[in-house]
Parts: sequence; C-alpha cells; structure tokens
Amino acid sequence: MSDPMAAFEVKTIVPLTMFGLDISITNSSLYMMLVVAVICVIFWLGTANRDLIPTRLQLSLEKLFFFVGDIVKMNIKRSGVQVFPYVISLFLFIVIGNVVGLIPYAFSFTSQIIVTLSMASLVFLASVAIGLKRSGIRYFRHFCPSGVPGYLAPILVLIEIMSFLFRPVSLGIRLFANMLAGHIMINVMAGFAMTLAGASMAASLAAVPVAVNVLLDIFKLIVCMLQAYVFVVLTCMYWAESLEEQAH
Repeated sequence: MSDPMAAFEVKTIVPLTMFGLDISITNSSLYMMLVVAVICVIFWLGTANRDLIPTRLQLSLEKLFFFVGDIVKMNIKRSGVQVFPYVISLFLFIVIGNVVGLIPYAFSFTSQIIVTLSMASLVFLASVAIGLKRSGIRYFRHFCPSGVPGYLAPILVLIEIMSFLFRPVSLGIRLFANMLAGHIMINVMAGFAMTLAGASMAASLAAVPVAVNVLLDIFKLIVCMLQAYVFVVLTCMYWAESLEEQAH
C-alpha cells in the first residue's frame, strides 16, 4: 500500500527566485491560482447576462449570492455590506478548493496547514485592524466587560486575551484537520481495495472497500461544503465584533 501522506507533498513545478526569496510555483500555488481563475469566471458569468430574463446559471449564482448574503446579514447585520465581496470570495475559494481536492490525482491545498492558517490569520488581523480603525483603543474593552469584580478582572482579562489570540489557530486547524483526515481515509480505503484486488484469494472482497470509498466520497463532499460554511460563519462572527463595536 502506498503512503497516504504522499498526496499532500508540496512539489516545485516552476523554480523561481526574487531578491533571494523562493517564489517558486508549486502544485499548491498552481491549484490556488486555478481556483482563483474559476472564481473570476463565476463572477463574470454571473454578471455577463444583461437580458431581462436570467439564465438558469445566473439564477443558481444568484441563489449562492443570497445564501452567503444571509450569512453576512445574520451575523454582521447592516455593516456586512462592506465585507460581503470578501466573504463570498472566501467561501468560493474554500469550497471549490475542497471539492477540487476530491478529484483523483488533484492536489488539496486546503489540507495544508500553512494555507488554512494564513487565511485564518488574515481574517484575524483584518478584524483587529477594522476594530482599531472604528473604535480606537476602546476596541479592547471587551477583554474586561463592565461590572466584573476587581479581584476577578486580571483572571478574566488573561482568559479573554488567550481566547482572542487562539482564534486564528482554531479557525485554521479546524479546516486543515477535517480536510486532511478525510483525504487520508479515502486514500487508505482506495489502497486497501487495490490490495484486495491484487490478492487472488480475496479479489471478490475488493468491492467492499470500493463501496465504502464511494460513501466516503459523498460524505466528504458534504464536509467540504460544511467546512466552508463554518469558516465564513466564524469569520463573520469575528468581524461583527469589530464592525458593530461602535454601535455598542
């Protein structure tokens, strides 16, 4: 049985260096660029039709826009209009990247912790920057809510700071761990089926892991969409604190 972790190895495709920095195009960055290109095509198709009667594709894309828009409005309310373009782009980037990883021999860049942590860190830093811009130093007042007894304040502030700093870690690891575990399980079951098929005594049993693999693929497809949904919901929740801080 082949190594199930081999599918997650980052390989250099086009070696490039600039000012002493390695900016080589790898299989990971290549698939990310392909997903970005797909998102651009989706946005173009969603706005290309100028007729009064929308096409079926445009109706489907409008439903996607309304779906993500409802997530934004539910969590960020009116201020969510400002971040909606980024949120829907983030949702499409994650869900398409997750689904592409299910294609045989394709590379799953959402199974790379550096990618998921980078996205989570960008969300975290953006929320802090927005909060500081809108509320200034008052942004940090939620670390110690009013009415807390003085003897509990130091402990509460420490807990809140640790929880706050752990946000990008938990957000990135959640996506990475779910994608990695699912792909490893599928690869192991596929290798198990090939092993049984190669054994003359157990060739008839090879259909069992194949059937299990099909069910795992269906389940993994659901998980791919669910993880993208969870990521953008948590993103909206984190940004809601910054965008709505001034109102409170």
